[in-house]
Amino acid sequence: MKKINALGKPCPIPVIEAKKAIREIQSIGGTVEILVDNEVAVKNIEKMTTGLGLKTTHETLDLDEILIEITVPNGQEQNRPEDTASEVVIAFGRKTMGDGDPDLGEVLLKSYIYSLTELDTPPEHLLFFNSGAFLTNQQSSVLNDLKVLLEKGTQISTCGACLDFYQLKETLAIGEITNMYGITEVMAQAKKVINF
Repeated sequence: MKKINALGKPCPIPVIEAKKAIREIQSIGGTVEILVDNEVAVKNIEKMTTGLGLKTTHETLDLDEILIEITVPNGQEQNRPEDTASEVVIAFGRKTMGDGDPDLGEVLLKSYIYSLTELDTPPEHLLFFNSGAFLTNQQSSVLNDLKVLLEKGTQISTCGACLDFYQLKETLAIGEITNMYGITEVMAQAKKVINF
């Protein structure tokens, strides 16, 4: 059994430490126990383990401690990037398209996201970080088009640290919250990444 104390550690550190522990015991199997202090870490770890096909349970010990238990079967092989490659991932690191006049940039980006809804094959994943986090907010001018893409199967993820920085977490209107490790992993596994 591997035990990890991730109390006080911000994401993506608990996810990275959990993944390292899984790698260390995957040939012999066993259990990884990781102690965290926030629900975001729980969700991110569970998302990672679901992708690896591992059983995960958690229990709240008190208001500040949550114990996550990951069961790793003997000989468990993790999904390799080539096995889970996404087709197209689009990363939005800003709330406008291109340099120049910001009003024009907003119009261009709105038109671009609308155009994505008209494609025969929508993008696999949309990532939003830095000021791009404003695009998944309740006041976003592209929210309706993002909902269309979500219905077509596009996954939508916004950086949690960015939502915190811009104080947008309470007004997130679509998709899931992710972290920089999750963003890095999605980009690394993608066949093609388009950056804005």
